Amino acid sequence: MTHKSTTAHTLACISLALLATACSKKNEDPSAPAMASMPAVASVAASTPAATASNAAAKPAEAGSSKLQDYIACYNKLDGDAHRSIARYQSWVKDMDKGPNGKEMVVYGLYKIDMDDIAKCKASFGKAAQSKLDNAATAYIDILSELGALVTEAEVYYSRDNYKDDAFAKGKKLHAPLADAMKRFEEKSNVFSNEIEVENDKALDAEMQQLEKSEGRQLPYLQMALMSKAKQLVRLIGEESFDAAAAGKLLADYESLTDEAIAYAKKNSESAASGWSTLERATEDYRKAAKERVRRIRDKVAYSEGEKMMLKPGSGWMVEGSQEKVTKAYNAMIEASNRMNR
Repeated sequence: MTHKSTTAHTLACISLALLATACSKKNEDPSAPAMASMPAVASVAASTPAATASNAAAKPAEAGSSKLQDYIACYNKLDGDAHRSIARYQSWVKDMDKGPNGKEMVVYGLYKIDMDDIAKCKASFGKAAQSKLDNAATAYIDILSELGALVTEAEVYYSRDNYKDDAFAKGKKLHAPLADAMKRFEEKSNVFSNEIEVENDKALDAEMQQLEKSEGRQLPYLQMALMSKAKQLVRLIGEESFDAAAAGKLLADYESLTDEAIAYAKKNSESAASGWSTLERATEDYRKAAKERVRRIRDKVAYSEGEKMMLKPGSGWMVEGSQEKVTKAYNAMIEASNRMNR
């Protein structure tokens, strides 16, 4: 998963059973409660349809797969909170080069980062670095530990309104190391998520091939395949700009697989997993949002002044053809798929 697009940092809190993609975190509302609002990474085991769970369980566990699951679980648990805390801080510190000046009208402080969760993940990662993914994981958890300690100190300072007693003296002192740690964390987060995505894609492709070979193009395979196509599509159209022709091809591939899955489920309704109807509705909503997004870029339709005013956290998803709308639809589809697999 790459972290580009309208925003500098992609990937919101990743839900464990998701097929991942990249979208921006910069659009999150720093004053809102912590919640997943962006598309995310998923473990291949978790994204395997429930009907094939017994087959997956029967396969010998591999150390590499177990480690990937561990990395995904920790990324899912930690990354979103860290980015939300950064966004919260940046929302009121208007000049990140200089830091707070003591004249801010509103001081939000920062959101907490759970140091216990960081410590547990650091212990589970171990020390052995045998691959690019291992190296990325080590670098990620190390900088997150550093950032977490600084955020903890700053959060206490601001939540207790201590800045009102020392004229922001400590806040100004904390800013430089805090801003530096935030920048380095965002860089390492991007690298780590990219490496997870590479390995997860390999595992997912292998799992789909095995499933198609063993069971054919039945609903479990079709569900996994259409979610994979949806991920490939949202990776592209979640960007600020993209090749409309390439997006059109990916959209056609997604529609073809989705139509095949819907037709299969209709013909074999007795074997469709519980929750399929909800997923089917979500695939249609995503299809519509993706088409709107592709049309806006293909036809070079600029946002109106009214739409521009809505392109902000909490309302951007209501704008036709926006990145936020397609991201919201994709997340809803993932949630529906996850519920089927529980």
